[in-house]
Amino acid sequence: MTDFLDTFRGTVNTWECDDVGHMNVQFYVARASDAAFYLRHALGLSPSRVRAEGRAMIALEEHIRFHRELRAGDIMHMRSRPVELRDRTMVSFHELFNSATGETSATVVAVSGHFDLEKRKLIPWPDDARALAAPFLAPLPAHAEPRGVEREKRLPDLTLAEAGDFIEIYRGAVMPWECDDFGHMNSRFYMARFSDGAGHLWQALGFDKRTMQEKRRGTVVLEIRLNYVREVRSGAMLVAKSTLTGLEGKTLTFTHFMFDAETGALVATGEAIAVLLDLDARKTVAFTEEERASLAPHVRALA
Repeated sequence: MTDFLDTFRGTVNTWECDDVGHMNVQFYVARASDAAFYLRHALGLSPSRVRAEGRAMIALEEHIRFHRELRAGDIMHMRSRPVELRDRTMVSFHELFNSATGETSATVVAVSGHFDLEKRKLIPWPDDARALAAPFLAPLPAHAEPRGVEREKRLPDLTLAEAGDFIEIYRGAVMPWECDDFGHMNSRFYMARFSDGAGHLWQALGFDKRTMQEKRRGTVVLEIRLNYVREVRSGAMLVAKSTLTGLEGKTLTFTHFMFDAETGALVATGEAIAVLLDLDARKTVAFTEEERASLAPHVRALA
């Protein structure tokens, strides 16, 4: 048997939408985070069990492709299944649908780990979870495979000092309400910081948000990979810095790094494919030759 589990159902709220008029990327991550609870429960790893046994499930990576927009008022649901159960980690697949049309809105391929809360390290999956996962295991569908961003790729483990000349897009602190029941910042809020900081990045590259709105153009992400490198807990001070690492056709590749401001250690990375969007036609548009010429000097290769 290869089947899917129903893991989320809800509606897009107005406050979840951004200045482009659709559900912001952080809430796709939030939906996958919610879905993961139901997926783990189906594998015998209910919240009460893992809590009683001093274990947790931690996000290590998420690769997301955004297929179609979701806008305020749209109804949606998610279906999930495990793809591969490794010794201490699991690859899972989540597909978010527009419930009214049946169309795929996004696909999420997540890598998570089975974590000992006392020892703060990954541990093997229990045998009963392996047995329950077995009937669901199957390869990813083609539409979930990467297009412009590789899965399970690690970016350089830079320090804050080594990213000194990158563009700073966020500086702030982690609030208790951003942390989950395992005691660390929920994955949604890593994406939130990269997304909320995007305006600073585009501004530094010569794209003023207000002018773009007047021209009825916006910026959107087509695909992103998030890597969670080190734990972040309430009270941590964070700094995010970004750089442009690709310019090809209609697309830009942005690479994001998030650091613990106190220690300078890398805590998360993101690699995103972005495009311009015609806000009226709801279609991607090309950069002008002048815009491409102004962007080209900002492109850098990472070691």
